[in-house]
Amino acid sequence: MKYVEIAQGTPFNRGTLVPINELFQYIDMNSTLYRSAYTYDEQAVIFARKNGNTLKNYYGERSIDKVLIDIDKQDNTDEHTLNLARSIIFDLEELGCTHKGIQAYFSGSGYHIVLSNDTFEFATSSDLPYIVKNTMKKLFPLADYMVYIRTALYRVQHTLNQKTGLYKIPLTIKEI
Repeated sequence: MKYVEIAQGTPFNRGTLVPINELFQYIDMNSTLYRSAYTYDEQAVIFARKNGNTLKNYYGERSIDKVLIDIDKQDNTDEHTLNLARSIIFDLEELGCTHKGIQAYFSGSGYHIVLSNDTFEFATSSDLPYIVKNTMKKLFPLADYMVYIRTALYRVQHTLNQKTGLYKIPLTIKEI
């Protein structure tokens, strides 16, 4: 069974590992929910229980189900941020990804573009965060690659961006 780490309300409330197929049960439209960028097996669950419900010093194997490309607004205009998302989608098309394999989201300030790991076929490994980060950095140098670190979390769709008061919502490629 695969697990994801979740944090409810704030990234500081992390340390709960739930079966990935139960993640939807934790979505609350009035709150924020984060999930780990990576998925874990039973060994990570045992490690977290023995170490105060944290994966902070867990260096075991990880997998990845969804590869997120994070486009942060930062100090840019909305138009510039949107154009950056469009350029990444164009790059994905050039790499052979179909629109069916790309799920875009407005994150509440920037954009998240999510691909199934079937696109990359990243293998389970203790080095996976390093491999994913370096691969994505080469392919999309303008994206934020902090989402690929070992303990990265990202906000789940249909949850609130507490900074802007807006929700992470799915967008079609046409809407982008």
